[in-house]
Amino acid sequence: MNDVPDEQVTQEIVGFVSDLRAEQLPAAVRHACTRSFVDSVGCMVGGSNHPVVSRATATLSEFFGPAQASLFGQATRADLLHAPLINGLAGAAYSFFDSYSAAHLHAGVVHAAALLASSERTAVSGADFLSAYSAGMEVACRLTKAIALEPAEADIGWSIGGIVCGLASALAVGRILGLDRERLTWALGIAASGAAGTRAEHGTMTAALIFGQAAQTGVRAAVLASDGFTSSPRSLGGKHGYARMFSRKPNLEALIEDLTTTYEVTSTTYKPFPTDIAIHPGIDAMLQLKDEHGFVGPEIDRVHVTASDLATTFCDRPDPADELEAKFSLQHWVAAAAVHGKAQLEQGRIEVVKDPEIKRLRAAVEMTTDPALEWDATEMTVELKDRRRLEKRIEHCIGSPRCPMSDGDVEAKFIAQAEVSIGHERAVDLVQTCWNVESLPDVSVLARKAC
Repeated sequence: MNDVPDEQVTQEIVGFVSDLRAEQLPAAVRHACTRSFVDSVGCMVGGSNHPVVSRATATLSEFFGPAQASLFGQATRADLLHAPLINGLAGAAYSFFDSYSAAHLHAGVVHAAALLASSERTAVSGADFLSAYSAGMEVACRLTKAIALEPAEADIGWSIGGIVCGLASALAVGRILGLDRERLTWALGIAASGAAGTRAEHGTMTAALIFGQAAQTGVRAAVLASDGFTSSPRSLGGKHGYARMFSRKPNLEALIEDLTTTYEVTSTTYKPFPTDIAIHPGIDAMLQLKDEHGFVGPEIDRVHVTASDLATTFCDRPDPADELEAKFSLQHWVAAAAVHGKAQLEQGRIEVVKDPEIKRLRAAVEMTTDPALEWDATEMTVELKDRRRLEKRIEHCIGSPRCPMSDGDVEAKFIAQAEVSIGHERAVDLVQTCWNVESLPDVSVLARKAC
């Protein structure tokens, strides 16, 4: 799996980023990247009012430098390094962002945060912006394949977004800064040395900060490289380089195989619910059962969920202490869906987490693991107090590759999130601007609209 010379892998990846032109991409790929960008901006603006974002902004504002880039949804600005940190944090705050593959890479908000901040310092057209965004997203997906997807083997404890997105966004930002191939290689190596993030932080403020940190890492690496700051040409695949440090068995060929003919970014999916994606099948099952049978929460005696390994490993949290832990609690979201008949941002609020009926139902949810189930599948049995047993099997939940959200769904999700921060009229205007990003003469206009 590693027969390709180390420097050749880096050279081909850097060449791909340097040469890619959005207008040369197949229409489906351009559309997939535009969808990802739309969803990501919605998550960043919508997440700007999250308490975690408010705390980070208040704490770090003392250290802000020149007002160079917009803080989305906050009507203020920060310097070039703090803006992507805060906006990336906002995009991850509700865990509502996009997802690629079984590794569940969330790359969109990192690239949008890094590139939009950079676009306010360095003028860039929409076509060039989408080229850089597309290149970065594709590299992020391929890095994920190279270190984490079979036949590669990675430690499940790494946050894939944390260890992948800084590298990819460094190349994307370097692209709009006009870096030559040597400097793009330096940016890649600088970012590789800053790659970090562990899944142990799930349920804490730091889980979202990982994505802001990756965006900041990408911008910083590209800016340093632009001024001649160097790194090794073997940072990516060398004996002690990135791939071999983060993967027990890297698959370097995945980085360059069919690089200009097959695009992994088209496998990006979008979340209909603001939770860990492994919870979505359980929510889908409960909502379908409620719709079919019309029961209400107090009628439920017990719920049994047979779930995937991914769900039981990361989302078995029967008694979350707060909103952050609730994001990763399958029991909470099944209970909330049962009581409220929906699973959106308000169902993750602290008042719902503390609601006595939600607590009762969380305790009534039993989980077992079926290793044969894919992450997007589940089996659920709801036992009602009148002794009825209602059963539902979900083969592929909504938002999964085989049951995707439509463009209309993505747009409605954007507006529902963003209008809380910037109002309905501005949210509608902003989403249309995002759909049309490729035609903008100057992308900084979009960044200011999101502020």
